[in-house]
Amino acid sequence: MTARAPAVGALLGHYRIVEQVGKGGMGVVFRAWDERLEREVAVKVLPPGTFPDERARKRFQHEARVLAKLNHPNIVMAFDFGQQDGIDYLVTEYVPGLTLDVKLASGALSQKQVVELGVQLAKGLSAAHRANIIHRDLKPGNLRLTDEGELKILDFGLARWREPVTELAATASVNVKDAIAGTLPYMAPEQIRCEETDVRTDIWASGAVLYEMATGKMPFPMASSLKLIDAIQHLDPPTPSTLNPQLTPQLDTVITKALDKNPDRRYQSANELRVDLLRLLPATPSGGRLSLSEFNTAHRAGGRIWIALVVVAVACAIIGFAVRESLIRSPQKGHKLLTVLPFDSSGQDEKTRALISGLTETVSARLAQQWGRNLQLISARDVRDEGVTTVEQAWKDFGSDLVLVGDAHRVGDQIRINSSLVDPRTHRQLMARTITADMRDIFGLEDQVADQIASLLDDEVRTSALPVPRNENKPAAYASYLRARGYLSEYQKEENIELAVAELKSAVAFDPDYANAYAELGQAYLIGYEQVNRGGDWVALAQQNCQKSVSVRETADGHICLGLVYNQTGKYQLAVPEFERAVQIDQSNEDGLRGLADAYGKLGNAADAEAAYRKAIALRPNYWGVYSSLGTFYYSQARYDEAIAQFQEVVKLAPNNYRGYSNLGGLLVAVGRYKEALEPLNLSIDIRPNLEAFNNLGNAYYELHRFGEAAEAFQRGLNLDDSDWLLWGNLGDSLYRSGAKKEAIDAYEKAISRAEKRLAVNPMESNVLAFSASYNAMAGHKETARNQIEKALALAPSEAEVRMQAALVYNQLGEVDHCLSSLEKAVALGYARQLIRDTPDFDHLHGNARFKKLAQIA
Repeated sequence: MTARAPAVGALLGHYRIVEQVGKGGMGVVFRAWDERLEREVAVKVLPPGTFPDERARKRFQHEARVLAKLNHPNIVMAFDFGQQDGIDYLVTEYVPGLTLDVKLASGALSQKQVVELGVQLAKGLSAAHRANIIHRDLKPGNLRLTDEGELKILDFGLARWREPVTELAATASVNVKDAIAGTLPYMAPEQIRCEETDVRTDIWASGAVLYEMATGKMPFPMASSLKLIDAIQHLDPPTPSTLNPQLTPQLDTVITKALDKNPDRRYQSANELRVDLLRLLPATPSGGRLSLSEFNTAHRAGGRIWIALVVVAVACAIIGFAVRESLIRSPQKGHKLLTVLPFDSSGQDEKTRALISGLTETVSARLAQQWGRNLQLISARDVRDEGVTTVEQAWKDFGSDLVLVGDAHRVGDQIRINSSLVDPRTHRQLMARTITADMRDIFGLEDQVADQIASLLDDEVRTSALPVPRNENKPAAYASYLRARGYLSEYQKEENIELAVAELKSAVAFDPDYANAYAELGQAYLIGYEQVNRGGDWVALAQQNCQKSVSVRETADGHICLGLVYNQTGKYQLAVPEFERAVQIDQSNEDGLRGLADAYGKLGNAADAEAAYRKAIALRPNYWGVYSSLGTFYYSQARYDEAIAQFQEVVKLAPNNYRGYSNLGGLLVAVGRYKEALEPLNLSIDIRPNLEAFNNLGNAYYELHRFGEAAEAFQRGLNLDDSDWLLWGNLGDSLYRSGAKKEAIDAYEKAISRAEKRLAVNPMESNVLAFSASYNAMAGHKETARNQIEKALALAPSEAEVRMQAALVYNQLGEVDHCLSSLEKAVALGYARQLIRDTPDFDHLHGNARFKKLAQIA
């Protein structure tokens, strides 16, 4: 039976029908105008016979009320329901855009799109499942995509009310009994068998949707209903990457696990699925206190290929692939390296989880301040940025001596927090503590947690903890501040940045003199700009709040906040005194030292930059991150031997970190050992696909003149993140050398447009200017290329990479003398002669006497 459709202009309740926008098994959907609240809504007219009796209708109305309480950005909100003239209808928010099935008509999506949409799907499901609501009919047609790329789940909880059908078809709707309903190709095996369904049924359907996004095909595309039912229950679909070679084995694993026929072997929650999907996203840094180095701060070497050293959280990790476990170094006597894992608060409401996360952050900071050099801390935020979730990972990735784990459970106004100290090498629990505290006493709660952890550490660290003075005195403001820090600890979730901003605005409303809240708000705006491409107005808001923080009360956090803004906008001269003042206020503040080193480096003051990095190492001599920072700095200065020495120290401290393989491979390319670089780079990708490894792998192939393989590597990186200007430029280089000139120009144009966005915020970035100049030269924009390279040279005349890019620009413009002069200056500044010799752009110069001399060609 079909739904009785009201006429356009008719009223259903106080909703005036505007136009029909969809039709499916659940009825006809109209765009309508809510004349009472004056807003656009969607009205779904349910098919006649949906409810066999009044009792069923009341059950539906009860579920609609439950659905109306779901307020999540990835779920279409339910507003109202009603009955008029024999028509049952449901009113929801109106979401413009297209459904996923329409988008998939054009074929498979990139891995990056699959993962990002999958994360949103899992987040929406997780919110519904916490409210004990199961969808039962997930499929591409029930997922709407907005123009901004946001995914919204439609028809939540309505599948059980679908009208029974008498004949199965490949895409038909099925209603076997009251609680078992769905669309056949997306139905889990137990659903088909009419067994009891739970959240894992939605996980299976999510796996089917992920499979279709990744391959462009359903996992079981049989046209026959009987064959389809048999296949879902007994056959395994082809591995997604066999249908789409651009996919990684890690995504295969996630999709295959979601589609396991045994519910006990699937993901047991949508949150588990979300976490594994998040690990497939390119790692990016926080704009907060613990992420002061820029992403990809190192430079390309040779032929416009950038050796991408990973700088995430506090630094990059270089791992020696041939040494691994044998090089784990014992910590220095009397020092302990502690990793604080984020406390588990699963099952709690969103605000409680954020509060516990923020509490973990602040207590971690107190621990570091209280125990000084006797306790070197890997904070909860560092841990999240590295994707570390287990004791085993903390040992392998950080080389930790001790790991602090905990969980929190709230009942009413009381919260119980369990914590334990674990030896990661043996997994032996050294000791444990439990407290129960009043959530309304936020200061008392924090003090109790800090005391609880202090009692765990006293025997291990054997030193007295000093009390930490608290400047805040308004509990409501402090609670908002803690929740904001919790949200920002998972900055990868775009909505968390907005939630953090809202909490911090509340904090300063409660307490207009709350200096640290203004500083945190400034950093939240900066994270929003860096992570989710907010406009330059967010940078202005960041600066405004950082300045407000310092004017209210002078703190290290306030000056660091301002220094970060100045570094981000190219005002390095202004950044230096801010970081210097932060270090004066708190001499043990590593963030201030790292920001100071970064600013000095940008100003060309290598000696002071190196001194600041050395001071950071003195603060945390057992932590690999600080050595990596100095190694990256040496690399940027073309001091390769010194960089290698720092990376060797990292190898001793932190084996088994996937980032290290990429960095090691990048360094090997930088010194011309291209073939040797292939193994660690492929190992990095095997552990976890990441932009840097793909970029460096393309690097190595490019220098080996294996241009097709180089282009493939760069394209795989772009499948993870197509917003990266560097990868687009590198892809253009490889395509150009492969003979695909038209495709190369298109790649260069994409690189130029993305670089322009970055330069609009910080026009002082000499490297971005120099690379953009080379792309413009390759794309035929000669005058723009010349202007950009001259500006880059004026900004950084002593930077070897800028001189190399100038040589590439002049080479493309046909100005051989200028090209050779630039190469000679690059060599004088430390640029590797072998890279110049191997760069394909200069192949035509191998017979030139000047070139032979500078490249040391016999």
